This record gives sequence, structure tokens and C-alpha cells, in this order.
Amino acid sequence: MRAGMMVEGFKLGCQCGQVTGRIAAHPHWQGNRLTCYCQDCRAYLHHLAQTDSLNDFGGTDIYQVPPAHVSILTGHDQLACLQLTRGGVYRWYTQCCHTPIGNCFSPFWPMVGIIHSFVREPLETLVGPTSGSVYCRGALGRLPDELKGARSQKVMVLRLITKLLAWKLCGKNSPSVFFVNGAPLAPPQQLYSCFADKG
Repeated sequence: MRAGMMVEGFKLGCQCGQVTGRIAAHPHWQGNRLTCYCQDCRAYLHHLAQTDSLNDFGGTDIYQVPPAHVSILTGHDQLACLQLTRGGVYRWYTQCCHTPIGNCFSPFWPMVGIIHSFVREPLETLVGPTSGSVYCRGALGRLPDELKGARSQKVMVLRLITKLLAWKLCGKNSPSVFFVNGAPLAPPQQLYSCFADKG
């Protein structure tokens, strides 16, 4: 899919059907598909008992878009949140069936990384192949080159920073279904204290 093309709007939904949503149609350049191999993404999915959302090497398929493109149509009362580190990423999921929804840095930074298992069709069909991978050193085994994507981690990070700045300048951090007046819609469950106790 070429950078100048439009991505049609597509459906979001949890496994049991109580929570549904949509990502609005947008230019292809405004989305960013990547695979993340960090330990925190794996811990998030392990906590939700959703390890089926990981690939064979422990990676999470994510589609990053501005919050303004994401809407929740039904099941707002089922949205829940957790944090793995103090002041860390807000990781959203559904209370009804523990489907992972996505990750947000904060209400200030206009990005939500939607987890592929919350998307009702394969991302490959909707937006094309992954652009690249990040935190490859955290992968569970040596990653085949064909899974890494075309762009290096350095390029992927620079690409995200550029998008964040553009989205911020365009005011695409609002409206957000995840934050209201700068506060998370649901108080995040603080898991870092649990991990500290285990250590």
C-alpha cells in the first residue's frame, strides 16, 4: 500500500462482543504498523492470559494511530487499564473478556497502539505488512529477517517521533476515548507493586 493512499475505516471489537469500536478512515502515512518484542508488552498479555496474541517469538503486532481516529461504540463501561511501571504506559483492555485493546503513552502524547487482537480483520489485509520491529533483543529466540520488517529500530523510533509531533501539531490527541480532561477514563491497576513483591 503506497504512502499516499487512504486506509478505509475498520472495525474493532473484543472477543465476547460487548466492546466494539472503529478506527476512522485516514491517509496511510498517519498509521504505523510494527511488532514490539519488549518484556512489558509480553507481561501485559500474560497478565490478561492472552498469550495467543503473541507471535512465536514473543512479539506483539501493533497498529499506531492518533487517539482522534479511534472510537468506542459500545461497552464503554468495560474499559479497564493497567500500568506495569510507575508513571508508565497506559495499557487498556476489556473487563468482560480481557481482550487487549491498546497502549497509550499519556493524554499529552497523541498515540494509541491498537493490539491486533482487538481488530476484527487481519492487519495485513487492512493496512499492509509491518513497517519494522522494535526491542528485537527481547525476542524469544533469533528473529528471522522476514519477521523484522523493512525498517530498523532506529528508523522506527524516528518515524514515531515524527508522527507524534505531527499529530500533536494537528491536535489529534483529542478527542480521546481513553482520557477525560487529562485523566484516564478508568483508574489504572498498578501492577508494578505486584512485580516488586515477587522480586
